[in-house]
Amino acid sequence: MDVIDLIIKIASFLTAISVIIVAINKFINKSFKKVNDKIHELEKNECKNFLVSFLTDVEKNESITECQKLRAHEIYDHYINDLNGNSFIKDKWEKMMDK
Repeated sequence: MDVIDLIIKIASFLTAISVIIVAINKFINKSFKKVNDKIHELEKNECKNFLVSFLTDVEKNESITECQKLRAHEIYDHYINDLNGNSFIKDKWEKMMDK
């Protein structure tokens, strides 16, 4: 009986620990959700700002280096694919790339 009692106590202890870990994980995720949402929005706005500036330079026929073009493509891809950006920037980008 002592072995069975010990196994039950260990199982109860492990169950209690797992419940505590799950509760802490939920609290942390809930706490950081607002921060993550803010970071996501800031990143999206930074990409928009860069792309607007880049497209304005292209439209003004200012000299754009190959490196700037590559970086703009990276940021545009990140903006569309990762940040789910879909706005006037996408329309403007597609029009400029057709030229």
